[in-house]
Amino acid sequence: MILLCYTLHIFCFVSGGTNSLQAPRHSSSFFAFNSSTTNPSITNAECSNYIKKQVMQSEIFHGTPLNNEYELIPFNHFTYSRVYPIDLGLGKRVVEKPIGYKRKDLLETLMKGLESLNKNVTGKVSRYTLDDFLEGLYRIEPTTGTQYELYFRTKQVNKSDQSGFTKVVVMRPFAPLQTIRSEILPGPKEKELIHIILPLSGRTATFQSFMDKFVKIGLKNDRRVHLTVVYFGEEGLSEARSIMSRVLMTKNSGGSAHNLRLLALNETFSRGKGLRVGAERAWGADAGDRGDVLLFMCDVDVVFSARFLDRCRWNTRPGKKVYYPVVFSLYNPHVVYTLQGREVPPENDQLVISRDTGFWRDFGYGMTCQYR
Repeated sequence: MILLCYTLHIFCFVSGGTNSLQAPRHSSSFFAFNSSTTNPSITNAECSNYIKKQVMQSEIFHGTPLNNEYELIPFNHFTYSRVYPIDLGLGKRVVEKPIGYKRKDLLETLMKGLESLNKNVTGKVSRYTLDDFLEGLYRIEPTTGTQYELYFRTKQVNKSDQSGFTKVVVMRPFAPLQTIRSEILPGPKEKELIHIILPLSGRTATFQSFMDKFVKIGLKNDRRVHLTVVYFGEEGLSEARSIMSRVLMTKNSGGSAHNLRLLALNETFSRGKGLRVGAERAWGADAGDRGDVLLFMCDVDVVFSARFLDRCRWNTRPGKKVYYPVVFSLYNPHVVYTLQGREVPPENDQLVISRDTGFWRDFGYGMTCQYR
């Protein structure tokens, strides 16, 4: 199985918590922080007008012409205690309990809906509560904001009143774009050294393929990577040593005793222990024994690009940020291409991201870049 590193999960740790920043976009308006002050360079009136503009431009008030069904943004269904997401991956549940930011978001929306319903209500009996909420819909429109449709059981003021339902439409408009910061990233000669940790046992043919790609991408192209292979058991150990030795002896391969290392453990394979041993013994003259060391914890069947190594550096910060790429997992090529009546192409030609060739492994957190 071959995995393509492509998109990402980023966890930012700030003051002991987990924060994420979503920067909404708009085509015609732009606001930036004033570089000479900590206050935004926009007035309250400008912000209020912008928010009104966002609401009026949303699909809530008028229809939007669509070229095809793929432009349609579907709604997610939810109740007070459950969310039924429409955008599913293999690792996502078809029904979820709202927790964290999702719960906070939906609870704020329900409170806003109740505030609107109770605006002109004086009697306590006539006031709407969360018990009157039945269900709702929500979706995120990327250019304007999040739209909600809330359904409540209509309050019966008098016994003669017929029971019914009340619908409240709420929107959380996106705020103006804000430039948070701009920074120059390190160039090829200054970029951070990455220590790749690879636990291994057997699978020497796959390891040979991995090393061929590592030489091309890591040693010859990126040139700022070290590889530590933690090998478990005796079977296949000599062959693994031979594979790494051939890289060291090959002229202009870029391999040396400074960037290639094999650690042998005569134990049963344990990926967790292999990663721990490799991380503890990661070395580098740049970082020293006590400095921060950037690690990429990898598997032998992963295919990555030179750009991925850059993403590994861009999306990690010591003590603050770790990077979990979402990998694309390929189906068995002998099954895929046989069903299509085609010959199995060379391995590099199989690295195609499509619905027919594989799926996003959004439930996996095995690959990670982080500082030790």
